[in-house]
This record gives sequence, C-alpha cells and structure tokens, in this order.
Amino acid sequence: MYQDVGTATLIEDLIELPTFRAIRDSLVSAGAGAFRTMGLVCRDQAEKIPDRIALRFEAEEVSYGAYNAGVNRFTHLLRHHGVERGDVVNIMMENSPAMLMAQGACAKLGAIGALVNSHLEGDALAHVHTASKARVALVDAACTEAVVPVLDRLGEITVHGDDAHGASHPSLRSLPDELAGASEDEPDIADVTIGDVFLYVYTSGTTGFPKPAIVRHLRFTAGGHSLAIMLGETEDDCAYAPTPLYHGYANFVGFAPAFHKGACFASRRRFSASEFLHDVRRHRATVFCYVGELCRYLMRTPETPRDRDHAIRIATGSGLRPDVWEAFQRRFGIARIVDSYGQSEGNVSLQNRRGRVGSCGRAQPFTHHLLRLGRYDHEAGDLVRGEDGFVAECRVGETGELLGKIDARATMAFDGYADARDNERKLVRDCFEKGDVYLRTGDLLRRDYESYYYFVDRIGDTFRWKGENVATMEVEHLLNAAPSIHESAVYGVRVPGTDGRAGMALVVPATAASFDPAAFHQFVTGALPPYARPLFVRVARGVDVTGNFKTRKTRLQAEGFDPSAVGGDPLWFRDDERRTFVRLDQPLFDRIRDGTLRL
Repeated sequence: MYQDVGTATLIEDLIELPTFRAIRDSLVSAGAGAFRTMGLVCRDQAEKIPDRIALRFEAEEVSYGAYNAGVNRFTHLLRHHGVERGDVVNIMMENSPAMLMAQGACAKLGAIGALVNSHLEGDALAHVHTASKARVALVDAACTEAVVPVLDRLGEITVHGDDAHGASHPSLRSLPDELAGASEDEPDIADVTIGDVFLYVYTSGTTGFPKPAIVRHLRFTAGGHSLAIMLGETEDDCAYAPTPLYHGYANFVGFAPAFHKGACFASRRRFSASEFLHDVRRHRATVFCYVGELCRYLMRTPETPRDRDHAIRIATGSGLRPDVWEAFQRRFGIARIVDSYGQSEGNVSLQNRRGRVGSCGRAQPFTHHLLRLGRYDHEAGDLVRGEDGFVAECRVGETGELLGKIDARATMAFDGYADARDNERKLVRDCFEKGDVYLRTGDLLRRDYESYYYFVDRIGDTFRWKGENVATMEVEHLLNAAPSIHESAVYGVRVPGTDGRAGMALVVPATAASFDPAAFHQFVTGALPPYARPLFVRVARGVDVTGNFKTRKTRLQAEGFDPSAVGGDPLWFRDDERRTFVRLDQPLFDRIRDGTLRL
C-alpha cells in the first residue's frame, strides 16, 4: 500500500496541527451551543445582534433582525399549509434574501428544503419537483415562468409563486400575498437534532434525472463553525459568493460560516465579471468564494489601476487552475487563496490551507489513511484490480480515482442520496481488504509526497462546463429523441483558454441528409439548460462501440472539433445569435482555438 508517504507528510501535518487544535478547542469550549441548528441560530442572532447586517444582495441590505422576521413569515406560511417535521419543501429561487429565508424556515420547522436549480425547464423541472415527493413548493417571480408550463404534470403539489404568470391555475398561489399576510412572531421551533436531514442538494441534474443528495444539519452547522475558524473569519467580515445558492459551495462555504459568526454574507442573482469590483467594494467584502471559472472570467476583464482597490484578504473556492492562479492573485492583490475539493453527498473534504499553487488541498492531519487513489482503466471504465482481487493503488505522482473510506471513525460521514438505491452505485466493496467499503468520487486526482492532491479530470461521462456538471448519458437520452436523430454520443472537449470541457455531440441522423441544424438548435434549446447544450456537433454514420456496446469516447475526445482530425465528418458550431448550428470550417476553428471568438 502506498498511502503512507512518510516524513514529508508528517512534517506538513505538524505544521497544520495548530489550526485543527484551534477548531477542536473552539467547538469544545462552545459546548452544545456550537451545534445548534439553523433555526435556533436565526433566533439567537436576532436577539443578540438584531441591527447588524446579515445579508447584502445587490442594492439590498438585511439585518439579522429583519432576516429572522422574514424566516418567521415563511415558517408561518408553510405551517399554515400543513408542513411538518420531515416534510419536503421544494425551494426554487434565484439568489436572494428570500431564498435564504425559505431555507431558514425549513430549519425552524424541521422540514427538508429541496434546493432546485433555478435554470431548469421542461422535463427536467417536472422531474425534480415530483421526485422530491414535496407537497409544497416555494418559487420566486423569476422561476415561476418556467414552472407554469409544467404545473399540470406536478401531481399533488401546491406552488407558491408569482401569480402574475398564471393566476387562474388551481395549483398556483400568490407567494407575495401570502407572505404579506404572514406573522413575524417567533414560532415554536421544532425539536430538530443535528443528525436530521436539513437540505437536498441535487447533483448531476443537467437533463431531468437529478439525484437529491442529503445534507444534514451537522454539515451546515459544524462545517460553518469550522470553516469560519480555518478562514479566520470574524464578525467584521463580509463573505461574497456570487455563485448559485442551490449549489452547496456558496451556501455552505459562503453563507454558513458568516451566518454562524454573525458576519455578513453578500451575493447577487447572477455572477457578473464586469460588476465584480463594484460589488466587492460596495459590500466591503473581505472573503471571496469562487469556483475556478469565475477567476478566469475576471482575468478576461480589462485591467484597471483600481484592480486592487478592495478589501478582499482571502479567496476560497474550488477548481482554480494553475495557469490562472498566480496571475489572478497578483493582479487583484489577494493575500491568501484556499482552494478545496469536496462533494455534497460525499465523505471527502480537502483544503489547500497553505496556498500551494495548483493543489485542491489535503486531508486533515493524521487522517490520510482514509483516502486512497485507485488505478482507473479508461477503456474498461472501471477501477483496476490485481491478481489478489483488490484495487491497485496509485503511487505518489500517479493519477487515479479518489476513494474515501466509509468508517464510523472518519471525520466526515457518507450521507449519500435520498434514494438509497443511488448510493450503491457510488460504493466499492472489498476494495483494499476484505470487508472494507469506499466511496467512489468519480474524479481523477494525483498526490505528492506531502499528501497534497491535484485535480486532474472527471471520469468518463461527466464533465464540467460553465460551473455545472454535465452528465453525458442523460444528454444523450434527450438528443436521441430529437427529430431525425437515430443515435448520439456526448462527450466533453478541451477548448484553449477555458476551464472544464465544452459539450460535443456525435449524432447519427436517420439518413445522411436529414440533419437540420436549425431544427436541432431549436430542440436542444428547449430540452437542455444552457450549460448542457452541445457547443459542437459531429455528424457521422455510426457510433464506435466496444464489444459490450460501450461507446468509445477517448478517440472522439482526442479528435475534438478540429476539422482536420475528424476524417471528413461534417462539424457544426452552435450559434445562439442566429439560432442555428453553423458549419465549423478551418477559419472558424482557428478563431475558437486562438480565443478570437469568445465562448
């Protein structure tokens, strides 16, 4: 076994140990009060610091007192409609104070808030609303327009939204009117434990088959306290996270630490690179929570003499690529960057606490034995097992799939998904010894001698584009239903100057002349969210498969969207301004490769 990398790891552990002792000591000294659920903390903060600013959203400021009053209005509304402890409430809202108030109301009731992607439409949206088994949904004005067309498909659920979009529908109630009439009085708070389920955060939900991952109160509460200590946050800080709150990162790394510390949390409805500096100045942000792509977008904005005219002292996030890291830190004068790695449903958490460029972090000191890198066979699409039947472990510097041991003594539990059947697909048994169980992250990483990890890629069918995960099999399922399309294969391709992979689809039309670029564009626009729509299309006579009928995508990814590499297959590029796909010839390819055409 190669997980014990010796002296170098031990030295780094000893250097980091004081930070974790401080976290432990702080939680121990706080006693049971350190593990109060969000509903109780809402009330506590409103009593102790009612006038301190809790939230800043664009031009809006909300004090802790006003925030708690808003939480109470949502709580009374939900209780009036029969929501009790353990019930699920769908929350489909853009980033806003109201979204976090609805989340807080679920905490006070002991309900489970299912955080729905605010960009979903059509089949995907109908699936998410029904899969959670919620009887109540809270939807803001921006999202009601997408919900109204699928109301008849949602079954026994009452949607509280903006009735201006469909006042006559029997399943739609006016959320603004109901909130206006709801009481701000402090309700009785449910007897909720930190082990209870707090939220569902949907993963791999790009096309209508999302899986709700379980987030317990413990992860939100203990995680918020621990991160605040690790990042050195105080009540004077303001954490700015402009990414969607329905994702775990902005919610748990941006909002939770600030909320528990009595600091301020700032966000906006949609990220804007051009408004970034204006935002962080007016909000007086000191902590910036990012995903890697945001930093690249910021680097594309014109440089100005005021790029360092802000108060940000630390940036924390995931996916900051090495080619952007130092230039971003230098240009904007940010003293400390803490990159990280984790999954909402997983038991793996890495933090790059000491700013090693390019690394997504390391485990807590003296817990490295709980993580392994298993060798992965891309052609077979599975972990490699040796003659003894156990998974072959990667040596230092080798790339493999990150695996997290499921152990009662581990610092993080595997909570998994709401549907237990989805959990088994993430587990590997008898991995390194008889009877052990590991979580498969589905990600390829490598490790150095000091046990710092470096993200390499996502395995197989899932790739990341525009900050979202795209599950290719789900996209294929929909594309195969497009007019005149017989078969499809979806994969991610590298585009110079961008993070992640752009979507590309090889499609097999029913006949050679039946591919209609305008009709195909219309179909993908209606069937898929923007980040999951193929940017490139390759029209071919058939899909290359293995003997067990798995699509061979490695060659397709290598050939990419280069007209000179695809053997004469017609290539197309999605042109949203023209609402069609246009032929991808060599001059257009050169513009994309050189960055002249910005995607």
